[in-house]
Amino acid sequence: MKYDVVIIGGGITGTGIAHELAKYQLKTILLESGTDVAFSATKQNGGVIHPGYDPHPGTLKAKLNPPGARMYPRLSKELGFKILPTGTLVVAYSDQDLKKVDELMDNARINGVEKVERLDSEQLHNREPHISDKALGALLANTTVMVDPFEVAIAFMENAMQNGVELGLCQKVRKIEKRADEDFVVYTQDRQYETRFIVNAAGVHADDVAAMAGIHEYQVEGRHGNLCVLDKVLPIHTVMFPCPGPDTKGIALIPTVSGNFLIGSTATMREDKYDVTNDAHGIDELIEGAKMLLPDFDPRCIIRTFAGQRPVVLNNGNDFYIRESETVKGFIHAAGIQSPGIASSPAIAEYVRDLLANAGLDLKDKSDYNPYREPIPDFSDLSLEEQDALIKKDPAWGKIVCRCETVPEGEIIAAIHSTLGARTVEGVKRRTRAGMGRCQSGFCQYKVMQILSRELGIPEEQVLFEEQGAQVLYGKIKG
Repeated sequence: MKYDVVIIGGGITGTGIAHELAKYQLKTILLESGTDVAFSATKQNGGVIHPGYDPHPGTLKAKLNPPGARMYPRLSKELGFKILPTGTLVVAYSDQDLKKVDELMDNARINGVEKVERLDSEQLHNREPHISDKALGALLANTTVMVDPFEVAIAFMENAMQNGVELGLCQKVRKIEKRADEDFVVYTQDRQYETRFIVNAAGVHADDVAAMAGIHEYQVEGRHGNLCVLDKVLPIHTVMFPCPGPDTKGIALIPTVSGNFLIGSTATMREDKYDVTNDAHGIDELIEGAKMLLPDFDPRCIIRTFAGQRPVVLNNGNDFYIRESETVKGFIHAAGIQSPGIASSPAIAEYVRDLLANAGLDLKDKSDYNPYREPIPDFSDLSLEEQDALIKKDPAWGKIVCRCETVPEGEIIAAIHSTLGARTVEGVKRRTRAGMGRCQSGFCQYKVMQILSRELGIPEEQVLFEEQGAQVLYGKIKG
């Protein structure tokens, strides 16, 4: 099968590019090695849509972060994903920190970020009364919003699919050939795809994918970060960061769109790109960071810990690496998409679109393009009247499966049969929050597995937790 564009990688960068290219008369496919989109760094993310005060002026981050962040309110309305306005505080504890706040204010002005102001100690404590008494002041960015990054990636991909883009899951790229006619052939474990252009959005594996095409222009390592998920108990309303260091924004307290809170994240470079394990030292560091912001923070509100890796292109000034290959025409790199990658992703998609056009891709508008996506109903957000109407139409909407998050069977069934349907326990969790509550799936996981088994027509022993080969059940003990 011949394509105009093959996108490699189904994180928020790849799905955002797929969503953008769906507007044009192109034959496009996205290849993802995992069982779902948002499989790696995208799901291991705090979800802060940074408005753009942090990137150093003149960098690609500074160019793409502010316009990308400004697109989110419109995209939320079109694609039906949630956003939560919170604002961001960058908290100063010393005179040196206050100088850093002034520097960030200058960055915001140069980068075109609006509604950024400096708060003194009194203003800061009036806004967030529980913050440390040692805080001297802060930068307040009023336009910051929160998203669930995996919800955005799913929305991007579903809308792209509804507009004709294809998706290949469980398609791990093994080999790439460049033919004399300037086309590529992309080989996976069981298929091959001929294409005019490749967009490499493979995250921490972007340099590995590039090497398959004979490209050795950069090296990627992972910046490992631990995160903690907290119950819905913190007395704050604003995303809170300390003043940033040279490579990280620091350990933050983060309200989420679903009412939970996060502490995130640590930052340690790792050569092992597959290492997403937690470590005790990292969790202790998170707890200390939380206490620095909120002295009364109680670690007993932590309900889960996890870790992720952000892709960092080495010797690239801690910046994004987005360009056509210097040596192989038609191969576009979208690499090193670390923070603020989530915030920048809509603008990254447009930037990649323009790179493709400059490389010779003919972009003709699609006359029947539909920018809107209808999400599955979030039962817990509906009014009683709306809930009753769903239950009268289908009693499955009245059978609560996840008590912590009030997720009914009908919502899980809808998630399984949506355009980009859930196929795993974790896929159901990302679409419905079944299993994300206080008990962390202690009561609902087996019920979710039963529903997946029934709706997919497979034995319960074949239901995957997440990755291929990761069945939850081995077999029956009796019978």
